[in-house]
Amino acid sequence: MDKKSKPIGKTDDDAKSLIIEALEGNVTGGFDLDSIYKISGKYYVVEFLKCDTVRPNNSHPRRYWHKNKQKFISLWEITQKLEGVLFLVNYEDSREQFKVIKVIELDNNGIVKEDVRQWNFDEFKSWFKSLNDKAIKS
Repeated sequence: MDKKSKPIGKTDDDAKSLIIEALEGNVTGGFDLDSIYKISGKYYVVEFLKCDTVRPNNSHPRRYWHKNKQKFISLWEITQKLEGVLFLVNYEDSREQFKVIKVIELDNNGIVKEDVRQWNFDEFKSWFKSLNDKAIKS
C-alpha cells in the first residue's frame, strides 16, 4: 500500500477560502489542523504559528493565550486522544528563526511543561523533512 499523500498545494488554501466565504465574516467555532503524521503507530501533530509582530524566538503561546486558549486546548485534547505528540512551530516570513515547542503538558492556563528548540531554516528543514520521511516509510 502506498503511504504517500498528495503534495501540498494551492487547493489547501482554496479550502480555507471556501470556509471563510461560507461563514460570511462570522467568527468560526473551529480551526484547521496544519499537519498530522503517523510514524510507527504514533501520531505527531504539528501546528504552525506565524509570528508577525514578535520574532519566533521571542514569541510563545502564553503571549496570546487569552486570544487562542481554546485552539491550544483543543489541539492538546486531540493529541491526547490520539496518544500522540504535539509540536507548535513559531516561524516568520523571513525564515530566519524557528522555535519548535514540543508540548509535554498543558492545562487551561497554558503550557505547563515543554521542550523548546530554536533553529535556523536549515535546522528546521532537516527536522521537518526527517519527520515527513519517517511518516512516508512507516
